[in-house]
Amino acid sequence: MAIDLSTPEGRSNYLNDKLSDLINGVDSTYGNIIFDELLKRIDSTIKDFNSEMELVFEELKANEKKKQSVLLKFKKNNNTDLNQEEERQKKEWEKKLLDLYGRDSKAINNDTNETKKGEDKK
Repeated sequence: MAIDLSTPEGRSNYLNDKLSDLINGVDSTYGNIIFDELLKRIDSTIKDFNSEMELVFEELKANEKKKQSVLLKFKKNNNTDLNQEEERQKKEWEKKLLDLYGRDSKAINNDTNETKKGEDKK
């Protein structure tokens, strides 16, 4: 005989079988009353447990969504900060290269303007 705990009827049958062995030692007058009350309480406990677990899992899902959105925002902000840092480093390297080769930004602009003037004349 296979035990089916996936259905309410299967669970009820399993509990009836197990508890009937325990109740046999009690007087037959009180045995049935105690047995019925015990089954009601077990059923109520199982229903309460299931409803509480559903609430816990819903809360867990909501918290996970919040966590993921915060992480996404953090990653976006972090990427922006990294891009700004890269730009700052590029500017520092450009300054170092300009200092190294002895040219400043004005000389570069003059060269660019002269090149454009030469192209306009053609």
